[in-house]
Amino acid sequence: MSLSTEAISERYATSLKATSEIANAYYFQGSIDEALQLFQAGERMLSLQEVSQEDKLNFLLKDGQFMIHYYFLTNREEERMSSLAQQARQLAEARQDEPGIATALYLIGQTLYYHNLQTGESDYLEARSYFEQASTRYEQLNDTYHLAESLFYTGLTYERHHQDIQAQEYYQRALKLAENSSNAWGASEATRHLAGLYMSIDLEQSLGYALKSLALREEIGFKRGLPPAQLLVSDVYVERGDLEQALEYCQQAQQLAWEMNLQNYLVYAQVVHGDIAYKQGKRDEARARFEEAASLARQLNIAFAIAVVNEKLEMLKQA
Repeated sequence: MSLSTEAISERYATSLKATSEIANAYYFQGSIDEALQLFQAGERMLSLQEVSQEDKLNFLLKDGQFMIHYYFLTNREEERMSSLAQQARQLAEARQDEPGIATALYLIGQTLYYHNLQTGESDYLEARSYFEQASTRYEQLNDTYHLAESLFYTGLTYERHHQDIQAQEYYQRALKLAENSSNAWGASEATRHLAGLYMSIDLEQSLGYALKSLALREEIGFKRGLPPAQLLVSDVYVERGDLEQALEYCQQAQQLAWEMNLQNYLVYAQVVHGDIAYKQGKRDEARARFEEAASLARQLNIAFAIAVVNEKLEMLKQA
């Protein structure tokens, strides 16, 4: 028995939805290459005439968000990442899909933000403009779940410009909205960066935020996001002088990053491990760890990581 066009469209809708859900599950588990393969498989269906424009847009938005994370983690596929976000915007505008337009603007802001982070560019104003446009639309839609995320990213642009007071205001707003809308990922991101800001102000408050961010990621099964959260906790313990605890969290992060083959987190794990060795008076070990981090950062060609490592090596020279 042959399927009608409507029945075929329904099956494609089911297939695309299942594909993106499984791919995102892989991403959460840290299997980012498997997630990439699934999204690529889904993309091949999008040109088929039986796929509705609504289903195509929904898939593009999810695919685009994943590719942003993939680019951040690997420094690869930038062109594809940007193309997906722009395709989503064009389709959303053609359909006059207001939620879709808002999310596409949010995605474009992220592509610009991470491009700057990876390449070392320092002007985040264009990215901020897209986040602000997305926030305006989310407010009009009364979509507090996604508004929390666009406000968080707006805060990131202020932090990159070293405007910490403004960044903190946005993170606090994002945190409140995320908690009220049960957006655990958004709350985890906001608390993570509040921990960073408070590290130079109040170490107890910083530790509380860092531990909360880690706990939220554990609650939602976000394995991919555990290494940076663990490294942040380790960082705070280093500042507190609790080097045993710092080393424990650092080693946990390093092991998980190795299991998931997340090379960028292995860079930062070596940096934190080097900081611990430095505090312990083990200058040779600290230098070896920083140099290993520098080598990997150069291989990945991530400007932000290279700058962090160079700062550590310069610290050793002046010590």
